[in-house]
Amino acid sequence: MSRTVYYAAVSADGYIADTDGGVGWLEPFNSPDLGYEAFLAKVGAVVLGRATYEQSLTFGPWPYSGRLGLIVTTRPIAGLPEDVRAVSVAELPAALAGLQAKVQDDVWVVGGGMTARGCLDGGFIDELELYVIPRLLGDGIPLFARRQAIVALELIQTKPFHNGVVMMRYRVDRQDRRA
Repeated sequence: MSRTVYYAAVSADGYIADTDGGVGWLEPFNSPDLGYEAFLAKVGAVVLGRATYEQSLTFGPWPYSGRLGLIVTTRPIAGLPEDVRAVSVAELPAALAGLQAKVQDDVWVVGGGMTARGCLDGGFIDELELYVIPRLLGDGIPLFARRQAIVALELIQTKPFHNGVVMMRYRVDRQDRRA
C-alpha cells in the first residue's frame, strides 16, 4: 500500500494561498534545489479540492497526466483529465482508500485546506512535507481548514535552503488524537 503525503508550500503564518486563492507570492522561491521534481517522480496519484484543481488548469495543461486522481467537489465537473474522477467529501474516505490500494507510489494531497483536513480527519495522511516560505500573508487559505482535534506529529527531517525556505517533514501519529 502506498503512503499519502500532504506536500505543500506554506507561508510562515500558515497559509497556502492568499485570500483570492493566488500563489503568486511563491514565485521568488521557485527553485529546482527544493526537490519538487524528485518528489513528483514518486507520485502515483493526486487528490485535489475543486478550487485547487481549477487553479492548476490556469498554469497550462493538466500537470499530473499519467497519474490517477480525485477531485473533491460538491458540483459536477465536465471534461476531467483521463484517470481522474470527482468525488464528494462523503465519498472521499472510500475513494482515497481505493486509490491507495491501486498505486504503489505515493498519493499526493495537493490541497486545498478543506481537502487536506478531510484526508487528515479520515486518517489517510501519513506524512506532511511542508516548505515554509519566509513570508507573512496575514490572511488567506490556511494549510488545514479549521479543525477541533489535536494531531500529534513526529519530526522526521528539516532542511534549510539558501533562499530562506525551510523544509519540514512530519509523520502523523494516528494513535495520539485528542479533542
